[in-house]
Amino acid sequence: MNYLRAMLGVSNILNDSFMPMKKVFLGLLLVSLIIGLIVYMLSWNLKRSTLKTYNQNVVTAPYDVIIVPGIPYDTGHQNILLKVRLFWAKNLFDKGITKNIIFSGAAVHTPWGEGKMMKIMADSLGVPSANTFAEDKAEHSNENIYYSYKLAKQLGFKKIALATDQYQNAFLTSFIEALTTDVAQLPVVVDSFPVYEKKQLPVIDAHEAFMYKFVPLKERKSRWERFRASFSKDVKERNQ
Repeated sequence: MNYLRAMLGVSNILNDSFMPMKKVFLGLLLVSLIIGLIVYMLSWNLKRSTLKTYNQNVVTAPYDVIIVPGIPYDTGHQNILLKVRLFWAKNLFDKGITKNIIFSGAAVHTPWGEGKMMKIMADSLGVPSANTFAEDKAEHSNENIYYSYKLAKQLGFKKIALATDQYQNAFLTSFIEALTTDVAQLPVVVDSFPVYEKKQLPVIDAHEAFMYKFVPLKERKSRWERFRASFSKDVKERNQ
């Protein structure tokens, strides 16, 4: 009898000891479920709004030119976003949705000019060189729009659209609205991602895009300066 009482006492002690841990575990599980649900809903909403935006704008095609923001080039790594933006741009050109392409971006994080490098790639994929252009001043996403829009106008293009992945497209929407009312948006259809991920980037001679006096952006600007420039709706002109 005393033995049973002792065992029950130990059991009660253990239960009392593990109870806080159970509450913590259940709390963490609940938080994880809530976060997972929020992420799912945000992803679903982004996918839905991206498709809606594309469908609304593609009906007014063809466009004179699309703006394609660059991605840092690394000879040892095939960046999925680089694949997506490049092959999406080619897809829009091949389908006649756009007549020309502006690839935008300076040498920001690696020594290759992003716009020039992507133009070389597009040309090697069969897009006529006369229909591809490189903008080489932009160091931030908002600058991709600003400088490419100016270049497009200088080249005489009137119907202009942004063509990029859904994340950057959503990020740039407010900047486009602040800059102008005549830049449409043709974001990548989300279901295309797995298709483009499997593709291989062309092997190119990128020496024409290489910047020999390259200094990474992080060594030229502080983290705060880079952050502020990325979110600014007032782009300061920069000469190169």
